[in-house]
Amino acid sequence: MNLGKVDLNLLVVLKHLLEEKHVSNAALAMQTSQPSVSRSLQKLRLMFEDELLVRTTHGYEFTPKAGQLKQDLDNILQGLEKFVNGDQFDPQQSDQTVRFFGLVPQVNWILPPLLKQIRRQAPNLIVDVDTIPKRHFDGLNDGSVHFVLSNLAPSNSDQNLYRMFLKSRDFRLLMSSDNPLAHEKLTPENLRYAHFGQISLQGGKNLSIEPRFRELGLLDKHEKLSTPVMLSNFNAAASVAEQTDLIFHLPTPFAEEVATSRALVTREVPDALKSPYQDTYLYWHKRFHSDPMCLWIRDLFRQIYHTD
Repeated sequence: MNLGKVDLNLLVVLKHLLEEKHVSNAALAMQTSQPSVSRSLQKLRLMFEDELLVRTTHGYEFTPKAGQLKQDLDNILQGLEKFVNGDQFDPQQSDQTVRFFGLVPQVNWILPPLLKQIRRQAPNLIVDVDTIPKRHFDGLNDGSVHFVLSNLAPSNSDQNLYRMFLKSRDFRLLMSSDNPLAHEKLTPENLRYAHFGQISLQGGKNLSIEPRFRELGLLDKHEKLSTPVMLSNFNAAASVAEQTDLIFHLPTPFAEEVATSRALVTREVPDALKSPYQDTYLYWHKRFHSDPMCLWIRDLFRQIYHTD
């Protein structure tokens, strides 16, 4: 490929196409017309000698080459921006996009105070938040997000990740106000025969509190708690609990928020069943460690959560 003939504007279009996987959405994000983006896609296909995006019954999907390009494109464009503008970040003027991944409970609990400050100090900054359950650290490793909010630990192979402690959280039991246990004293013994809702984010089939019952001798190694309903994310838990006899073991801030204005109650977990508090961290990748925008965002987190 002759670099002298490369139109850098096409790389910006490619970045949006790979982020949106949709011609119309890419056009909206760039505030341009769909035909213009379609023409750019045709030029990109010629430039890279690859289809890049292939239409399927479920929308557009990447070709293998497009997947490889996506990993490098953000770094290339950020490098060009720094080359032209230098290492500067002006919150009042910036219209950059900062991308987060986190599950709904962490996002609802951690991000609103940050968004409040961003709206005050950087009114044109765009915040893109992904809460669709997936492997927590994949977005950091492939460069598709700047930050991850998680209480999980990355694998030992993820050597390029940094983290900042934000807050610790505990858990509550969420259930319908009509549940037979809603107003009784909760004990391991009466919860042993309750029916639980399981939120299975990555295919796990064991409730987080089940090992505590086993340690207390209320379950043998072949027994399991009753979990007749499994959900793939947190969003439906409140509605399901309100209409059924199911009990959900949820992070306290999330449980208390979704119980508001519903026929639900939150109950403290009996001491014998409590798990250790879970720490929530902000994670980022080495590639963004010195990025001016990301440095500013991390400083906001430090101010809000008084962390080092």
